[in-house]
Amino acid sequence: MHDEEVGFAALYIMTTWNVLLGICMIFEIIPLSYGMGLAFVGMFAIIYKTWRMLMGDVRPWDSPKRMNKNDLS
Repeated sequence: MHDEEVGFAALYIMTTWNVLLGICMIFEIIPLSYGMGLAFVGMFAIIYKTWRMLMGDVRPWDSPKRMNKNDLS
């Protein structure tokens, strides 16, 4: 259940962030290029933080040698 709550919160925050940036760009409070850059950086940060919360230090790209070493432990 914790994973779903974290995922839902991340999607909610990401959607709110993009809506706020969209409003700022529509009313020309910030330029389009800055808004798109902020949207990209914000979504990357949210995805990265959520991934770290859910996965911890687990890497999906561990080498087979390291995977076999971890399996024997």
